[in-house]
Formats: sequence, C-alpha cells, structure tokens
Amino acid sequence: MPRVVLVGSDLKVRTQLFGLLAEHGISVVAADDAADAIARVNAMDAPPDLVLVDRRIAREDERELIRWMRSRSRFPKVPVVLFTAHGGRSEGATSIDDLREAFDAALVLAIVQAICETP
Repeated sequence: MPRVVLVGSDLKVRTQLFGLLAEHGISVVAADDAADAIARVNAMDAPPDLVLVDRRIAREDERELIRWMRSRSRFPKVPVVLFTAHGGRSEGATSIDDLREAFDAALVLAIVQAICETP
C-alpha cells in the first residue's frame, strides 16, 4: 500500500484529498503545516512514497519542507508534488479566459497514482 504525506492548511481540501486517496487504497498521513509534516515524517518507520504539499501551507512555506527532506539521508529521493487549492490569476493572464480552476482532486489522484504506481 503506497504511503503519502499530505500537507495543507485548508481543512476542507485536506479532508477531501485524504478521503479520496484512502478510498483508492493509499495510506495517508495528514499534516497541517511544514513543522507538523516534519514531525510526522520523522516518526515514520520508512520513508513515504510521496509528499503532497499545498503551496499555501501555514507557518512555513513549502520550500523549507523540501529543503529539510532533501537534507536528510532517509528522504532525498522521495517525490514531492506541489498543488494549489487556491485559485488566482496566473502570471501573464490577460483575460478571464486565461483563468482556470487551480484545484482538481481527480487530477491530484491521477498524479499520485502514477507516481506511486497504484492501479
């Protein structure tokens, strides 16, 4: 069973993704910010298969979490996927047609499954 650490400060999104991933046979450890994620990853017996991070996590930004993981010999190759649940105008957007939905749970699931090689 693939193990994913899900990091996000938005409880609604975190709950939705947690349920969706678990429904598809993925073991999920949820954290609400970088400090919580670091503590949970440190407590794991084996490295997770993937770390899934909302780009707007609270208290620390995602770069600190990634730097921490890459500096530890246990985690240098663990894939980290960034997503955003917070829409907004993308850089260079010039009209309403340039905006798109920033969060697609089905797409996040497909990416997680592809990385973890789950059916």
